[in-house]
Amino acid sequence: MRARRRPVIDEYAEDGQVAVFSESGLVVVLSELAVVAWEFLGEEWATADEVAAVLVRAFGEPADGRTALELTEHALRTLSGHSLVDLDAG
Repeated sequence: MRARRRPVIDEYAEDGQVAVFSESGLVVVLSELAVVAWEFLGEEWATADEVAAVLVRAFGEPADGRTALELTEHALRTLSGHSLVDLDAG
């Protein structure tokens, strides 16, 4: 899976929190994990493995037995569902 940021109307960041106003009309307040992923992503495609590595550096390995890649892909799908990232199976 690959991901990249979608264009947004506006974003507001303060004290490590980010709220994003998407082109679909949604305002989404990102979790701490989503903020790190969001800040890493840009206009160019990044693989879920690359995003997972950034998240592991920031938060460590998941403690619940799931893999970092699994949780990253779930987070990217959630961001996609809010029209904040594009996903590609490649």
